Parts: sequence; C-alpha cells; structure tokens
Amino acid sequence: MTVQIPSDFAPFVKRLVDSRRFLSEEDVIAEGLRMLRASETLKYEVEKGFDELDRGLGADVDGLIVLHTK
Repeated sequence: MTVQIPSDFAPFVKRLVDSRRFLSEEDVIAEGLRMLRASETLKYEVEKGFDELDRGLGADVDGLIVLHTK
C-alpha cells in the first residue's frame, strides 16, 4: 500500500524522523495508526460500559456505580 502524507503533516513527520524519534515515515504512520486503534478501542469500551449501565447492569457499591462482570 502506498500512502500520501498530507502536505500540512509533512513537516511534522519530517521533524520526527530527522530527530530520530522514528526511523522512517512509515514508522510515524504506523504509530499514528496504533494510537488511533487504541483510541477507537477505548471509545468502544466506554460506549459498551454506558450501554450496560443503561440496561441496568450496574450496581451501587459504597456510592460508586460498578458493572456486574460476567
């Protein structure tokens, strides 16, 4: 796969590679994708937790709402 880095990101990517924070542009993109995946996973888990609370699967324990585990 070939990816074109948008021109407004190019200086940032170049700076990261030039400073040896990353070895290549590909490494910068891969790290960005890892961070996006982690963010999306967190978003999914939070939404799942709120859905479970909405379905009444939580319990009040010492003033804290906790989810029942399966």
